[in-house]
Amino acid sequence: MNHLRLLDALIFIIALIIIALSFIAFGELGGRPEVHVRSAGKEWVYDLSVDAFATFEGPVGKTTVQIKDNKVRVVDSDCKNKVCIAAGWVSRPGQWIICLPNDVFVLIEGSSVEEDVDDTSY
Repeated sequence: MNHLRLLDALIFIIALIIIALSFIAFGELGGRPEVHVRSAGKEWVYDLSVDAFATFEGPVGKTTVQIKDNKVRVVDSDCKNKVCIAAGWVSRPGQWIICLPNDVFVLIEGSSVEEDVDDTSY
């Protein structure tokens, strides 16, 4: 009987370690929302709460990103169709904007400052 309790405790500890490692690996432990910009094989990280402008070089020219009032958008791009500009502002973790012709990907990661109700909640 004692052997069974030791095995249960060992399984419980291993499960806790796996859960902790998965939170670390997938960044779900929270933290402030950050803007991750990937372009030309590099990545830049910005705090979503700090207003900023940044310009990134890509295959077709420059793409300029603005962070303001806990939101981010593409304000200018040398791409042809300007779909990235038309995407407008994004503000919640998991939202993104991409400029395919210029190879610029903007993603918000982290946890929400305030929990919003999404369309799956009722």
